[in-house]
Amino acid sequence: MPEWKAEDRFGTPAWAYSGPYGAPGAIGLQFGRDQANWSMASIKRAAAAIAAILVREGVDYAQSKAVFKAARERAGLRASPERRGGVDRLTVEEELRFLDQAYAQDGRTGLMLQTLLETGARASELVQFRIEDISLAERVVTIRHGKGDKRREVPIRRDLAQLLQLHIGARRAGPLFASRQQGSGPTPHVLTRQRVGQVVRGVANAAGITKRVYPHLLRHTVATRLLALGMDITDLQRFLGHESITTTRLYAETTTATLQRSFDRITDPAAHALIAGIRQQRGDDAALIAADLLARRRAERVSTAGA
Repeated sequence: MPEWKAEDRFGTPAWAYSGPYGAPGAIGLQFGRDQANWSMASIKRAAAAIAAILVREGVDYAQSKAVFKAARERAGLRASPERRGGVDRLTVEEELRFLDQAYAQDGRTGLMLQTLLETGARASELVQFRIEDISLAERVVTIRHGKGDKRREVPIRRDLAQLLQLHIGARRAGPLFASRQQGSGPTPHVLTRQRVGQVVRGVANAAGITKRVYPHLLRHTVATRLLALGMDITDLQRFLGHESITTTRLYAETTTATLQRSFDRITDPAAHALIAGIRQQRGDDAALIAADLLARRRAERVSTAGA
């Protein structure tokens, strides 16, 4: 007899399984299909009724948000409690290994994944990047069709802009990162979101990163990194293209890097001022090197004192 469970790890009810090792039994499977069909039919009926009301009342897209919010409140519907366990991300060490491995594979792959990481773009947005969307002089990438078909402008570092300039060369139009494969769609040589996911996973595995790495994890990584460097949360909201700042606050509430930054500012203001000055004058890379040298110097002093 299989062990009874209310739900499996995918949230599938226990009645969907009746055979050994969780294999679906005929009765359970048919019942599950009936339930799914009933749910879809109910959703379609409700959607049709709501759509008719919106059309009849002349409600536009922006007004519909307020309508749905009021309707949920009146119906007593509440969102599930937010997860507080922390947003997963790459550590600094994992990020460096990831990008080193990507560039070791080939320069195009390295630059594509560095762009994905540093812009905080979704994979679906990256595959739409075109050369016309990149302003190297202003160091801005325009995401024309983000989530909800919203447009936003994302700043990029000078180092990334220089690498993109080398990559673009004399081209003036076309996909920023074209697919090496012809493809079968109407537009050839266009990357897909699925392919970007495959590349990300392959590079992470080759780099020996044991956690699950996927494109959105890179978005989590840059978000927590920018907060740790002091970016205002409203600026981060615009950077990521979040409609609600509640979504962005997940990073502020769960990242230990923000706590670390506050702790460092209080406990070692002189070192913080020194690193901040180097970052402003020389950039992030120089600041990281300086911080590493400072940490090594302190370690040497500790070793000498303990000898």
